[in-house]
Amino acid sequence: MERRGLALMTMQARRGQEQALRSRIAQSCQADLPERPAFVTGRDIAFVGLGPQTWFVMSEADTPAFHASFRSLVGGTASISDQSGGYAVFRVGGRAIREALAKGFPIDLDGRAFNSGDAATTIVSHIGATIWRREDAPDGSACFEISLFRSLAHSFWHWFSESAAEYDLTWQDLPADL
Repeated sequence: MERRGLALMTMQARRGQEQALRSRIAQSCQADLPERPAFVTGRDIAFVGLGPQTWFVMSEADTPAFHASFRSLVGGTASISDQSGGYAVFRVGGRAIREALAKGFPIDLDGRAFNSGDAATTIVSHIGATIWRREDAPDGSACFEISLFRSLAHSFWHWFSESAAEYDLTWQDLPADL
């Protein structure tokens, strides 16, 4: 399902400011920015490592006040770009989710290779995407989140629903405004 109402941003450390940025995020958000493709959560915020000194930032608080306070927090240590309207984030899971995702993701999502907290920027069925693994569901099934350009959300939904049908995985229909 799509995670709606998220504040989504990309953040890149400014030259010579990475350590100052890391310190501010650790102190204020209670999260250590990942140094590799990985997913971490802090107090009411999450970060996905995308590349050197670059992160995807998510918060449930998609409000002008949150955006202003986060910009103030990072100050001159990072450049921030609001991506809230440009990206969609989907959470998928279930007993056969790895098998369904393997039909389009050219990476190994097996639990021995792609652990909770791991992330990768890749493609899925010719669509650029970033995927990260969350904590497993209470029933032990894997849970993943996938971010991609909002303009490609319907294409992704079509691919996913076709791939998941074999395993009786279902997904509620996407709203028309995607």
